Amino acid sequence: MEIIGEFGSPGAETEWLQAQATLAIRHIQKIVGDPPPEMELEIVWQEHELGSYPTIGLTWEDGMRGAPSEYILRCQQALAAYEDGDDPPSWSVPWDFEGESEEETDWEHPEPPEEPPPDASLMELHLYLARLTDYAVKASCHAREKPQLVERDESDVSGEL
Repeated sequence: MEIIGEFGSPGAETEWLQAQATLAIRHIQKIVGDPPPEMELEIVWQEHELGSYPTIGLTWEDGMRGAPSEYILRCQQALAAYEDGDDPPSWSVPWDFEGESEEETDWEHPEPPEEPPPDASLMELHLYLARLTDYAVKASCHAREKPQLVERDESDVSGEL
């Protein structure tokens, strides 16, 4: 298990904390993407001498499986922005463990269309909106193309720290 971070209102009722956790986890999954297979984002209660407090953690059953550090880092950043009321982090795509490999994916970002001049005709505005719609569709398709997570074996590490 890896702790993503704390959330919610300190001292709040358990039901309220459950609701806040559900919203925070949904937000993380919307921004970062779903956790790796056989892993879950969930409430983890931490014990403290003054009582227990909730955190969001990434949990999994297989003790031999390593933690996906990039996914955890992105989750921590998304939760911190959510708790602070900031805009979500601006990486290009949500994380996905079922995407295509990097060699098979074209990572060129489509360019947005050039804005029409202020005195553009109705036809020019219509063409601009059509190009803008096309750009939005391409950007959406691009967001669905994500690299696969490749976990390293200890034997692959050649003295790197």
